[in-house]
Amino acid sequence: MTDATTWIRETHRAVEQASDAVRLETDLDALGRFNDELDEALRDLTALDQAAAIGRGDWWKGVEPAPELWTHVRSARRELDARQLGSVIRLLNRLRIQAQEAVKDGWGRHVASHTGNALELRDLVRALSGVEGLGDVAPRLDAALGDLARLQRKPPDADSVRVLAEATELLALLEQRLPAAVKGFVSAATRGGAALDLLDDDVRSWLVDNNALHNFRVVPGRPQDGNSG
Repeated sequence: MTDATTWIRETHRAVEQASDAVRLETDLDALGRFNDELDEALRDLTALDQAAAIGRGDWWKGVEPAPELWTHVRSARRELDARQLGSVIRLLNRLRIQAQEAVKDGWGRHVASHTGNALELRDLVRALSGVEGLGDVAPRLDAALGDLARLQRKPPDADSVRVLAEATELLALLEQRLPAAVKGFVSAATRGGAALDLLDDDVRSWLVDNNALHNFRVVPGRPQDGNSG
């Protein structure tokens, strides 16, 4: 009977040890996976922080993390637990998505406030490239707008800021060389929409003569600057 009892006890201990080993291996696998996900999330958030620093105080207003993120981070620091780390990763990924969207939207609005719709503006610039006095500016502006459109596919960096400044400067130079009435219309049209009363006979004739009228379209609504039209 003693031998039977000992065998049962030892078998029970062996089963418990085996179960503990399986749980340990499962936890280690989970921790390794979470470590990789944490590294990826931190890399992305660091890059977004660098992008946001460019627009801080201008077009970047910040994103507030969920309060429970810090609770789970503190708990995970006290006790390395797969469940706690899983919650940290989930909340960090949510923060990453929010920050990505906020940076993209903020930078996009900032660019649009300076150059309007870059793709539509490029069509106009190309149409104006043959206009006397614009031949040296239009191709450079077209190239800068192309670079800006390419750079807008990723978070902004020093290169993006430089290209935006270049495009803004060239656009201002191009507008300065337009006739006064045309300058006002083009400037308004490329930065949120122009009121219809800006498209008078002189402006229309100039646009027709320079094969640029088709680059503008009439849409219902109010220009972003609030002017009627």
